Amino acid sequence: MIKIQTKIGNLINVTEGHIVHGCNAQGVMGSGVALAVRRKFPGAYEDYIHQHKTNGLELGRAYLYVENDNLYIWNAITQGDYGYGVRQVSYDAVQTCFEEINAMVGQCTISDQIHIPMIGAARGGGNWEIIREIIEQTMTHPVTLWLPDSTVNTI
Repeated sequence: MIKIQTKIGNLINVTEGHIVHGCNAQGVMGSGVALAVRRKFPGAYEDYIHQHKTNGLELGRAYLYVENDNLYIWNAITQGDYGYGVRQVSYDAVQTCFEEINAMVGQCTISDQIHIPMIGAARGGGNWEIIREIIEQTMTHPVTLWLPDSTVNTI
């Protein structure tokens, strides 16, 4: 079991390793970290939309986008839908996404460092302590949780 390390800063300023963020299965990256990823890494968004239009997005799957030789972006489908007022994140989907990522990261030639936001706990409405436990129980690679700083809204 790994222990998630916490850093203060802007997740999308990471330049090497794996950025994992939660997405919905509806083909919408309209808010939160997903929107920040869409703006900073347009190719990851285009890949997400292409997958949605051609094969659909499967809850519990993590779709890999290679940004460059040092940085991979994982669009983890942790929510079936989006919206406020009800929990949208699926804890089972979080687990299956991280199981898939954990298996694949070991086969990659870049750093095995995983970088995440509080995936599923803000827009997704999930309980971060439950999600944290799932990730720590699932991952064998190092994971860093990025908590926002003042640079988050500068993109």
